[in-house]
Amino acid sequence: MKIFVVATRTGKPEDVAPHLAAEAKKALQFVADDFFREIYSRADGNGAILVIEADSVEAAKQRTNELPLVAAGLLDLDFYPVGPYRGIVALAEG
Repeated sequence: MKIFVVATRTGKPEDVAPHLAAEAKKALQFVADDFFREIYSRADGNGAILVIEADSVEAAKQRTNELPLVAAGLLDLDFYPVGPYRGIVALAEG
């Protein structure tokens, strides 16, 4: 299942900074594991957009709880499971 995740920083930059190296290391591990498929910085500088591959939203939530910023309560995550665009499916069937 593909899941889009909107990550929003909730802590002050000075609170977040000590966790950034560990956060980057964990993110790279998730990329290597094919859990994080894509990572983008938000243009507003307040977080990231992730594309995750997981069996379920619950499984994705459990795994992302391992991120140091999430564990420290400095990053909120909103999960949006996605599928093929319905308009294309309708055209293909019609």
